[in-house]
Amino acid sequence: MSLLNEQIDVRSTDRGHPAQFTWRGHTFRVRRIIGDWPARPGAPGVPATQINLLRVSAESDSGRPSIIDISRDTASDRWTMRRQWS
Repeated sequence: MSLLNEQIDVRSTDRGHPAQFTWRGHTFRVRRIIGDWPARPGAPGVPATQINLLRVSAESDSGRPSIIDISRDTASDRWTMRRQWS
């Protein structure tokens, strides 16, 4: 597992679920959402409900499957790649 915490560009479905994202110049297609839960506050005064964690099964542009944790800050609509499980 690698802890990353790097901002990513996400394309979402019309329901707001991530469909694909770009990280370090590579595009990953989200195959399915494995889990979805609110995060604990990362800083004092940040409500847990503003950050949502998702564990996804994704496939890289070269076809390599991966389990990846991404998060969305609902207040700013910013996405972050948190972890990539090896």
